[in-house]
Amino acid sequence: MKKYREAIKKANVWILLLIAFFFAAFLELCVFQFSYFSQYFGDYSRKELDLSEMEGYNGEALPLLPENPTVSFDGLSETVRSVTVRTAGPVRVLSGNIGICDEANAYRTMGAGSFQVNPGGQESSFTVRLKSHGKLTRLRINFTEEPEEPVFLLSVVLNERIPLRIHGLRLFLMAGIFFALFSILRFRLYEAEYCPEKRSHQGMNLLVLGFCLLVSCWILYGGEPSHQYLRSYPSLEEIRSPEMVVDAYMQQLDAFEKGRTALDLDVNPALEELDNPYDKGERDKKEITYHWDRAYYQGQYYSYFGLAPLFMVYYPVYWLTGRIPTELLAGTLLSVFAMIAVFGAVHGLYRTFRPRANLVLFLVGEAAVVFGSFLYLMQASASFYYLPLICGTGWLAAFTAFSCFACLKDRGRGRMCLFALAGISVVMLVLSRPNMVLLAAAFAAPLFLRVLFDRQAAFGDKLQGVLSFLVPVLLGGIGVMYYNQIRFGSVFEFGTAYQLTESDIRYNEITLSLHHFLSMAYHYFAEPFVYTEFFPFLRFTTEKCVDFGNYLYQEYGAGLFQMPLNLGIFLAGLTFCLKDKKKSFKRWSCGLLLVGILGLGYLDFLLGGIHIRYVCDLSLAVSLLAFLLILEHIHFEGTRSSHILYVMTLGLLLLTVGRGWLTIFSNETNAIRQANPDFYLSVARMFRL
Repeated sequence: MKKYREAIKKANVWILLLIAFFFAAFLELCVFQFSYFSQYFGDYSRKELDLSEMEGYNGEALPLLPENPTVSFDGLSETVRSVTVRTAGPVRVLSGNIGICDEANAYRTMGAGSFQVNPGGQESSFTVRLKSHGKLTRLRINFTEEPEEPVFLLSVVLNERIPLRIHGLRLFLMAGIFFALFSILRFRLYEAEYCPEKRSHQGMNLLVLGFCLLVSCWILYGGEPSHQYLRSYPSLEEIRSPEMVVDAYMQQLDAFEKGRTALDLDVNPALEELDNPYDKGERDKKEITYHWDRAYYQGQYYSYFGLAPLFMVYYPVYWLTGRIPTELLAGTLLSVFAMIAVFGAVHGLYRTFRPRANLVLFLVGEAAVVFGSFLYLMQASASFYYLPLICGTGWLAAFTAFSCFACLKDRGRGRMCLFALAGISVVMLVLSRPNMVLLAAAFAAPLFLRVLFDRQAAFGDKLQGVLSFLVPVLLGGIGVMYYNQIRFGSVFEFGTAYQLTESDIRYNEITLSLHHFLSMAYHYFAEPFVYTEFFPFLRFTTEKCVDFGNYLYQEYGAGLFQMPLNLGIFLAGLTFCLKDKKKSFKRWSCGLLLVGILGLGYLDFLLGGIHIRYVCDLSLAVSLLAFLLILEHIHFEGTRSSHILYVMTLGLLLLTVGRGWLTIFSNETNAIRQANPDFYLSVARMFRL
């Protein structure tokens, strides 16, 4: 009977999968491909406009020059429902709009549609659906994003027949969503509590982890059209290039290979003659050439970026291949490590705090933590600026996981190894983002103190755990301080004070100001995305505020609460209100971590400014804390109110996944859009009806 039930269950799974594909195919054909079938209704004749009559036609195409990327076709008399344009030109995403005059607006050209196109790639043609009121008399094509090179119009066709274009990625995503929904309803998974001992639950966890890793690999595939992820060892000219985009880790590897800590960069002696070489205004006014965003100290350049990515990715790849990884490959490898560490942290925290977790919320929440902590944004940015952030996220998660599992063990070598790995994680965290150690300390304080003051544990076991943790921390700390000393003459100076950037960082200091704290709370937590009508539907704000009493660095920003998962942090109030003595450990852990998050946010705000990279310092800690609080307080119980709250929470977690996915295509660098316009536009087609 047991085998019979298992066979029936497997058959049900296959049936649900077939039904899911049927519904996905139905939506694809009847909704997303509706324009293909609807074009056969109505009397609309195809007409190709004669480009040879236009001024500037070169015999093959009509060029639109950068100084005037607009063309108008007058004297038309057609009933129109679409215009299809084939282009050629530069390989980049260009945006534009279509304007028309018809019988309802005979004298004013009115905007009727917008488009995005890659003239030099596969997505070189576009179709805009129009609805002329009566006959169309004028058609205007205008590129709003001014091209740097001429764009050539190869053909402009009214009422072109639209081909049937099934979007494979959209089809499979919809099928996966339907299958997950049907499985949850069929097997009533929403009523189940998460049990890590069950193999089925372990398998579901692996599926969620596999999905997250698959998205990371998808970013790697789409972020580089030639799929060349290694580059030759750079020449001296490449290393010394004054461009801002030069990879600092490539320069540091070259310096180490030459047996030096300072970067092998040419130094302009005029820097020493300046009154203040760290004042960008003076450098610009006196037209002094220099290397952007490197630490300048006593006539030499240094990199102030953490060394962890160099040890984890650059050197292993260089030793294995003799070549240097691209920033995209380095970010992907570090992101894979970070995601595995995040899943380890989630399970370590669950076993430590033991919330009564709902199965579906647990599985969806795991994915929401990865998406909501901006990990994919950091990877897709493909910039060395984000590599230490990814490293810091990964090692903070690894420290959390190792610490939790070490404290759960009673004794033995396994416990000593876990504490040692937690100590190594602290060192690697310092070599990634030193300021994030504040979060590690805030989390570990109540956890480690509970172990130290456990009366049932033997003194010898406690001593072994303490030494296992402290020895790698002390050895690593000595190494880091020695490295700082030989470069900057101070064991606590990492080089950030000497960077040649927007302002003199040495004047940034920690002050107590309620105004600054509230500003930090708004910009780091509450500041909204800027929402748009078209893909990718959101972008980071660049609006600047000058109400800080002095200059404050400000660039791309958005608050953590734009990821709805993080709103769960407000459930901390319920935790603090509980008077159960058995839950005092949870209250202390939650309270100290909140203090650490706010403290680090205030520190970053005062010493750095407003930027999404500083927000990323806090993102993992906030997401993990919010996730645990949701598991603790949200359940599918017998009341109607609990059902409504459960569905709302699940919807917010899914919204977090969606927004985190969109930040792949909308971020500070927009690297995928610039490097692979065809991939960007093919994904954008997913949302066109």
